[in-house]
Amino acid sequence: MGEANTLAVLAGGVGGSVGAFVGVAIGGDPIRVTLITLVVALLVGGAVVASAVIAGDVEFLVDVDGE
Repeated sequence: MGEANTLAVLAGGVGGSVGAFVGVAIGGDPIRVTLITLVVALLVGGAVVASAVIAGDVEFLVDVDGE
């Protein structure tokens, strides 16, 4: 598994976990919980990717050839 795939799995896992926690914690009807979970998961997942790229741990966005 390459750097990009590993990062995608980590971002998805972290984002999904935090999103689900926040969605359930806030509560409400099922549609609202689902939307809150999705939005928080996307934000947290994006933040994980952005922080890894900014820190220089992942260079796949800069390397077009994938090498």
